Amino acid sequence: MMLLNSVILVLREVLEAAFIVSLLLALSQGLRQGARWFAWTLPPAAMGTALFAAILDRLTEALDGAGQEVTNAAIQVLVYLFVAAIVAMAARVEARPHWRLLQGLMAGAVTLSLVREGAEIVIYITGFAADPAQRAAVFAGSALGAGIGVSVGILLYCALRAMDPTRALALCLLLLGVIASGMLMQASMLLEQVDWLPSATAVWDSSGLVSERSIAGELLYAVFGYEATPSALQLALYLSGLAVMALAWLAPRRLHSA
Repeated sequence: MMLLNSVILVLREVLEAAFIVSLLLALSQGLRQGARWFAWTLPPAAMGTALFAAILDRLTEALDGAGQEVTNAAIQVLVYLFVAAIVAMAARVEARPHWRLLQGLMAGAVTLSLVREGAEIVIYITGFAADPAQRAAVFAGSALGAGIGVSVGILLYCALRAMDPTRALALCLLLLGVIASGMLMQASMLLEQVDWLPSATAVWDSSGLVSERSIAGELLYAVFGYEATPSALQLALYLSGLAVMALAWLAPRRLHSA
């Protein structure tokens, strides 16, 4: 059981970061920007992951016990903002002087994603490292889950690179918008848990179709922010996030064509 739990937990954490990394790498290659910016993310991501994991106890106690949730929500909102800016800049492919800024935004979004998901994995693994009875299963399950998640990311990247460039660009931006909007929804859930946002009655309950506690539900939550019982506020944030992404893509193109 511990082996399976470890596979699912680590896979859930790796998938979201893997999707973000793969989509941004494919987008960067499609815009002929290469992947050198990705190397910039690795040192700060490693240091940020170690720091986040090290201060988690203090962070949890901050803000009257809401520190961890608020921090995670803030990271997700920042990633959303970075992605929205990336979408807006990708719509203006002729604006070559801004390529370095675009690469910096991509590096920032990937770094934040890796720090958040990486810290969760480090905390989980180290929590069981001192228990000889669980250690082997946790390590094996974590390695397997990470391997599956990375493999899915590689397959997504290869599939996008094999597509027609125009369609690949559109699909990259669509998936980025959906995933980033899901992060806004996840952030609102975290803030509701600590009463920073008001809780509300669920608009519907789809747990009969896909339960949040099922493997599919957990993976859908990790990648797309799936919620079986969303509130009106959560739905409003999600739809608003999608609308802003659409505007970020369409507005620069309209202005340029005019």
